[in-house]
Parts: sequence; C-alpha cells; structure tokens
Amino acid sequence: MLGPVELRATGGGPIVLDRPLERALATRLALAGGAAVADERLARDLWGEVPLARPAQRLRVLSSRLRANLGAAAPALTRSSAGYALAAVATDLVATERAAGQMRAAARARDSRAVHAAASDALAQWRGPALADLRTVPFGAAEGDRIDALQLELQVERLDADLALGRSAGVVTQAERLAAEHPLHERLRGLLALALYRSGRQAEALDQIAQLKETLAEELGVDPTPETMQLQLRLLQQDPTLAAPQERRSALPAPHLRAVSTTFVGRAAERNALLEELANPGLVTLLGMAGSGKTRLATETALGVRAGGRDIAMVDLTVLRDPDAVVPAFALAAGVELESTDPLPQCAEALGEALLVVDNAEHVIDAVAGAISGLLRYAPGLSVLVTSQRPLLITGEELHQVGPLAPGAAADLFCQRSGIARNADVDAICAAVDRLPLGIELAAGLTRTMTVPQLASRISDRVRLLVGGSRNNGPRHTSLRAALDWSYQLLDPPTQAVLRRLAVFAGGCTLEAAEAVTAGDGVAVADVAAALAELIDRSLVITDTDGDTRRFGLLETVRDYGWHQLRSTGEETAVRNRHLAWATRFCTNLNDSWHERAQIVPAFIAELANLVTALDYAPTGSTPGEGLRLAVAIDDVWIEQGTPHQAIRHYSALIDAPDVTDVERAFALSNYAYACAVTGQLAKAVALLDRAEPLASAAGDQYLVMRVLFHRGVAEIESGEPARAMEVLQRGLPIAVEHGLQSHSAFLDAIAGADVHAGQIEAGLEAIVAGITIDRGLGRDHNLARGLARLVDVHLARGDVLAAVGHMPELDKVATDVNDLETILNVRSFYGRIARHHGDLEAAIEHFRVAISGGEASVDHDLSRIELADALLQAGRPDEAAEQIDALRFDTADHGLAWVTAQPTLATLALARGDANAAIEIVEQAETEYAKRGFGWPPAVARLAQARAALP
Repeated sequence: MLGPVELRATGGGPIVLDRPLERALATRLALAGGAAVADERLARDLWGEVPLARPAQRLRVLSSRLRANLGAAAPALTRSSAGYALAAVATDLVATERAAGQMRAAARARDSRAVHAAASDALAQWRGPALADLRTVPFGAAEGDRIDALQLELQVERLDADLALGRSAGVVTQAERLAAEHPLHERLRGLLALALYRSGRQAEALDQIAQLKETLAEELGVDPTPETMQLQLRLLQQDPTLAAPQERRSALPAPHLRAVSTTFVGRAAERNALLEELANPGLVTLLGMAGSGKTRLATETALGVRAGGRDIAMVDLTVLRDPDAVVPAFALAAGVELESTDPLPQCAEALGEALLVVDNAEHVIDAVAGAISGLLRYAPGLSVLVTSQRPLLITGEELHQVGPLAPGAAADLFCQRSGIARNADVDAICAAVDRLPLGIELAAGLTRTMTVPQLASRISDRVRLLVGGSRNNGPRHTSLRAALDWSYQLLDPPTQAVLRRLAVFAGGCTLEAAEAVTAGDGVAVADVAAALAELIDRSLVITDTDGDTRRFGLLETVRDYGWHQLRSTGEETAVRNRHLAWATRFCTNLNDSWHERAQIVPAFIAELANLVTALDYAPTGSTPGEGLRLAVAIDDVWIEQGTPHQAIRHYSALIDAPDVTDVERAFALSNYAYACAVTGQLAKAVALLDRAEPLASAAGDQYLVMRVLFHRGVAEIESGEPARAMEVLQRGLPIAVEHGLQSHSAFLDAIAGADVHAGQIEAGLEAIVAGITIDRGLGRDHNLARGLARLVDVHLARGDVLAAVGHMPELDKVATDVNDLETILNVRSFYGRIARHHGDLEAAIEHFRVAISGGEASVDHDLSRIELADALLQAGRPDEAAEQIDALRFDTADHGLAWVTAQPTLATLALARGDANAAIEIVEQAETEYAKRGFGWPPAVARLAQARAALP
C-alpha cells in the first residue's frame, strides 16, 4: 500500500485489478486485518456520506467483480452475516508499523543507531505516495493522510538520529525538502537549523527559526514552543554543546570505494538488513549473477558502516587472475607490508573489528575462501562482506541472494536515470532486462538517442543493444555482453554448452528435459546435473521447487545471451531439433497415462511455454511432421483450457506437413475442425472435416471415424443445425459406446446439445444426466464442469430457475478447480440470467459484461453478448445494445448458432429504433430459418414470439 496499490497472491504472481473500486475494496478489507467489515461501514468508506441506491447490491456486484479478478485467490474473499472479509495482509504497511514501534522504543532508550536502522527499515518500504491511486476514495484519503503522518515521523526521527551520530552533511538536503513541504513542523525546522549550523551556516540556521516564527504567527496565531526559542538562543550564543560528535580516525588506509555519483534505488531494505547483520562479526556473501547490483549494494553498505564510525577496508579482485595474488591484495587493503610468508595474522591485527569488503571473488574463489577463513580465525571481531557469483562454502557463511529489483523499484531506477516519467513502456523495458540494475542503467542511458517507445520496441535484442555504461564501474559494467562474457568465460566447455543450450527452453525445464536436450556433441548425459549445480552456484541458473519437482530456468537476459552463443557456435538447429523431439516424446508419454488426469494436466501446463516454442519452430524446421504430432498430443489441453485459437494457429501452420501418415493427418484435421467450429469459423470447419473423413474411412480406424463424426456433430450444432447434428451424432454413438465410457460421455453431451437446440428439452436433460453420471464415475472433472454447465443452461432455458440455482455452487467449484475459463465465464452469464429473471437488470448487465470480458472469442462468448444486448434493451438502453450487436462476429457465409440466436434480438432492436419494416423482415426470415433448421432453443423461440407480438 505504500505507493500505488499492488496485490500479489501468496506464493504466486501479481493480481491486476484495473478498476479503482475493486482495488479500493480489496485495500479496505486488507486494512481490516482479516476481520469482516459491515456493509454500511464499507459503503460509507468506498462512496462517502452520500445516499446510495441499494448499497448492498452495489457491494455484491463489486465483490463479485473482485472475486472474478482474483482468479485462484478468489476464496480469500468471503461473506458472512458480519460483512465482507479478505484474507490479506498489507505486508509493507505491517512491516513499517513494526519497524516504527522498534524505532520509538530505541528513541526512548536514546539508542541513535537503532533509531536510524529501524527508521530506515520502515522508510525502505515506500514506493511512492501511500495509496497513491486511491486518494479520491473516502477511506483512501483518510488512511493515506494517516500513513503520510507516519512517514513524516519516521523521516524526522531518522534525521534526528543522523545528527546525533554526527552525520550533518546529508541531513541538510533532506530536511530542507521536508521543511518546504511541512512549514509548520517545529521539530523538523529545528533539526534543519541545527544541521545548517553544524555545516558552518549559522545565518541560515537562524533564518530558519525566524521563518518558523513568522509562519506560525500568520497561519495559526501562535508562538514557537519554548524548546524552539531556547535553540535560537543557543545558536546565537554558538553554544559548544551544539557541535557535532567527533568521529574516531581510522588507522587503516583509505578504502578504494568506487565513485558513486547516482542515487541508490530499490535496495534500501537490503542494505539496512546487511548493516544490522554486519554489526556482528562473521562472513556475509552477496550472491547474484552479473549485473544484479552486488557491488553497488556492498558499496552502499560499506558507506553506511563507515558513517556509523566503524573502520572499513575494501578489496576489488576484478583484475586479479593469479590466486596467489589474493593475500597480497588483502594486505594492501589493510596497510600491511609483506614481510613474512604468512601475512594473515598481521592483516587480522590491522583490521581488528573493522568491516572488510571483498568484491568480485568468483574467479579466485578457493583462494578467497582460504584467506578469509584465516582472517576470521585470527580476528574474531572482524566482519567480512563478499560479493561473488558463487558461495565460499566455509563455516559460518551467511548467504544473501541479490536478484532482480521489485517492479516499482526497477521503474523508479529507470526513471531517475533517464528523467522520464513511468509508463507502460518503462515497465516493459524493465521486465525485458529482468529488472536487473545493470540492464536498467544501460537501457536508461539509451534514452539519450532513442525515445522510450523506440527503446521498448527494440529491447528484445538485449545483449547487442545494451552497451555504453559508465567506465567508473569497471570494464565489466560497460555493456551487458561484457558482464555476461565474464561469467561465461569462467565456465569449463561442457558447462558453457549446457548454459547456451538451456536457452532453447522458454519456460524452464526439469533435469530429465535438460539431459534430453543439452547432452550430446561433447556433453555426456551424466555431466548435465553437475553442470546445472555449477550454474546454480554462479547464479546463472535459477531453480523453482514445487513439491517433488524441481525446475531449472534462465533469466531472460541470460537466455538471450545463451541464444547468441548458441548461434555463434552453429548449434542452434541441432539443439532445436532435440528440443522438438523431446517435446513430442513428453506429450506422447503423458497421453499414454491420460487416466491419471489429476497429474497429467498440471504437467502439460508446466511445460506449455516449451511446447509452444517447439511448435513455433516446427514449420520451418527439418521435421514439421514432428510438430503436427506434437500439436495433436496437446490438443485436449488447448480445448480444456479454453484456448482454441492457439490450436488453430499451430494447426494452420503444420496441417500440410509432408512427413506424417494419413491417420495422423486425419486426427489433426478433425481436431483443427473442432477448434474452428467452437470459435465460429464454420465453413472452414466443414471443409477440414471433408478432408478428414475419407482419410479416416480409408484407414479403417473406427476410433478415428468416431472422432470425425463427433467433431462434425459439434460443428453442426455450432452452425445452428440441430437436426443435421443429431443425424451425424447418432451414427457415431454406437462406435463411442464400444470405445468406452469416456467417448460415450462426450457423445451424450453433444447429443444433449443437439436435443435442446431442437427444442427437445426432456430428451436433452436425460442425455445430460447420463453423461454427468459417467463423468462422476470416471473422475473427469473437466467434462463434469461442462456437463453441469449444460444442465444449468437447460434448466434456465425451461424456466426452472430454482433447479438451476441448486446446481450453481457445484458448477462454480468444479469449474474453478479445473481452471476451465470458458465455463467460469459461462457461470457469470448464468448468474446474469438468474438476476434478470428476478428483475435485477443492473446486476444482470454487470454479470454479462464480466462474462464477455475474458477468454478467447467463441460461440459461447457471442451468446453471452446476445444476452447482454437483450438485457440492455429491456433496460431501455438501445444504443448500448446496438454496440454489443455490432461487436458480434457474424460472417455472411457462416450463419451459425450465434446468428440464429441473435435474430429475435435484432428484431427487438429494430423496433426500439422505430424501424418496423426491418423488424418485420427479420422476424419473418428468422421464422423460416428456425423451421428449416429444426431450431427450437426455448429462449430464442420465446424472444422471437415476443418480437412477433410487438410488430405493428
């Protein structure tokens, strides 16, 4: 909340809420700490002290929208008699308030260092003005003001601690800015006056007190407090007690800290945690890949330690190549002459209880580990901070991973370096460089020659583009390629090969997949696991563990570098062919175990990015038929996940691959046709089935014949031809029965669709119930979700709202459990129809809008849009209804189910616009079409009758 509101699912990614009121509701409930908030209080906090029509209904609609957008986290939002509650924690605000409590306790104990550390911890949580995007909401304004006051308290206490610790120089700038924003804050003005005085600016210090007196008199009609007047007198008298505390002089040589001329962004909390940890003796190692900001974080930490009065020494090992030069480098930093064979005891004595910073240790890691072990043995009070791509692996080592910046911090860094305001292109650029500080700094530098949109459109070629960094930071930081070259050159040849070959995996991989694709041509299968371990140690490979499965992946910047290396070695074609072959074997093996569905679908989803990458490559590769076999193996997942357009895209590129059998091509044609049918591309679906059917018949494969008949039946239903659909499906039903319950259930569902669209409701219900019974027995929850959806749909069509409502909880749960987006959206449409039945048109309209707001374009999507148009017409909003009708994807050659169903709506719209002739023509044409097609879907028939009755 300390900035624009951001939501994140526990253990998951960000949750995007585009509508301010949804963010406001989530935020208000999170502020309640999980407790329920009564409707009246919630409405007042969201809309203010204004009379509202049906506030409970408004909250219900708003919470429904929020629940839909929460996705898998939807169960966190609950409703009880006490009101709404959200299982959410304002992590940054909670952390801030905890640190603020520690700060106040430290202030009472007069422990300035602890005050500074706690205040810094708290302030590091801010990403911008608190609740920045919710200040127009009543509770947002009040809560934002409260948090602003807390931020100011933290800033003032930290400034006070800085002055108590003798750090006057940095206080003036901060205090001047804050005093300008808060001119009536006496304590702040007093701190600024003291900081100015200690900086040798007595006249300006006294002027601050004079300005304060004048402002208080004009604005409030009061005088300053006695403490302020006493400070003014002491400033005039140049009281010796106002002088800054004296800092101890170090006996160590001045540390060679790299010049830092830019602000430190995004890692203040990490720096403060390190300062606290390094207050104790021991070893801390900052681990991270090249460009992650380890050196800058170590430098800022060292500056913080020195500002606290402690000695520091710093060793930069970048230029060293000889491990024997490590100890002499340590001796130089400690100011020790090399007069003995073992100078470590003398180094330890010189360093004492100082902080030793060792930068860039990865290429001489063994020598560094040995030297630091000796130092810590001889100097038990010493603290050591190391930056490295690999751990030292010595006793007592504390590891801190330095990874990408948080999204807000990454954008702040780019904006500060470029002077450009944050926008979507900035976020895209930061994401493209994995939010790594080096990549962001280099990208920001490019804005001197490119606009941000130009940079965003070119940033995909990161390795070539990102050059021109500051040479003050060393040669490795002048380009992203130089930084990654350094890491790559430290690897042995087999590990280099594994790294570059991993680039072919778009979504990470398992160990088995890595072995299948990266082994060969100089890399043994047995070498892959060891190479991965090495790459993980060097922060070049990241890992993600889910249960018993561990996946390995690359940040996009490293992956991009890997692609460049893969192409430069001439290995790309061979590696991509192995990747495609692995993807096909993976999917085929999963399909052989399809009965274990609970494990199969998540496995498919985990590899989906890799499978799509393989499919995208296949049409231009040497084995496109392998790609077509892969597409067939993935087909069920595309359909079950509600993404038929993905299937269409890949089938269209691969369907004519030369190296496949007739049976394989017939399978692909049939699947391709089904995807076209459910997305309303009916003529194309029929043409594809016309190609598939003779191939299936010639092959004598009855299962394949059955699939072609099933898909043709679905195509006829989507074409609004239930009679023709029934004829086709009845031909395939006996074959389906022979091939088991799964096929039987699918045919029953399709037959039910043909029945109900023909107006044979009871027969359709019988088929639906029979199919649901089979699916329950098989444990096929996806099919069960579709069957339950058809059952609710039919109950609503026949006017039995009570029966429909009775099935909704199970339908909602099953559809959510299997993440069936198409059915989830249909559920929202059903709620709209129920609300409309009860006369709540506004709620119905909102439900229908949600139903059409997500998912891919499909026939179901169009049917929900027709429902929305009907509700808008009923609400007397014909112009909005016309917008929905215009958005329908009617193809003149494909007058399918959506077109047939929409005709009564079109007639009603024509009447609403006063065009009776058009309405008469539409009604008469629709009546003819309904009779010719055998179309009798009750809601459409009833609407057509209403339109006929309304004709003049």
